[in-house]
Amino acid sequence: MTTPDKTALPTQSAPPELIAGTSFIGVPLMLTAMRCTLQYIVVPLILPVFSISSAFSPLANLSVGLFGIAVILYNLTRLWKSSWRTRYLLLSLLVVPFILVSMYFDFLALGS
Repeated sequence: MTTPDKTALPTQSAPPELIAGTSFIGVPLMLTAMRCTLQYIVVPLILPVFSISSAFSPLANLSVGLFGIAVILYNLTRLWKSSWRTRYLLLSLLVVPFILVSMYFDFLALGS
């Protein structure tokens, strides 16, 4: 009769839903972080330091707004099969109008 080896440790791995959740959340979260960094740090704080914010800021904000809407659509397609679908859809329905209003005012500022 053989005795089990007490020195062997059982392998511990992450549950499948954690692994799938990480792959679902990783890229969308990184893209959202990039958009927020551009929109809330680079454009309002860093561009004025280099005195290029007055003419460039509305154009940069329009670009970041388009990028933000594209990121939201990408995130929706990635998260559609996960349990985050309804939460992210509701959050998107709240955020997209704010981005569109901001883009509208930036468009008006660009034209004047």
